[in-house]
Amino acid sequence: MVAENGGTSKDINSRIQKARGSFSKLRKVWLNKSLRKDTKIKIFNACVKYVLLYGCETWLVTKEIQRKIQTFVNRCLRYILRIWWPNIISNKDLWKVTGQEDNFLFLIYNKKKKI
Repeated sequence: MVAENGGTSKDINSRIQKARGSFSKLRKVWLNKSLRKDTKIKIFNACVKYVLLYGCETWLVTKEIQRKIQTFVNRCLRYILRIWWPNIISNKDLWKVTGQEDNFLFLIYNKKKKI
C-alpha cells in the first residue's frame, strides 16, 4: 500500500500487525522451556521476521518507521528471552545475545540491492 503522497506507513503498520499475529500464534513455542534459545530465535527469524519484512524493498524508510520496526522486534526478542520489567537489558546486549542485526535497515537495503 502506497499512499497518495508516496508514504508507506500504512503498509508498514499492516506488516507489523501481521507479524504480531504470527508472533502471538507461536506463544506456546516462546513459552516452551524444553526448546533452546537459539532454536526459538531461528523460528522467530523464519516465521515472524519474514512476515514483517515481506515487500520491504518498496518501503520508504524514515526514522519513525525504523523506530517502529526496531521496537516491535526488540519487544518480541525480550518476550522470547523472558526479560520482563523490572529486569532490564540494553538493546545492544539484546542483539548480541540473540545474534540479531542491530538495525533492520541493513536487511532492507540488502533486499533492495537484489532487485
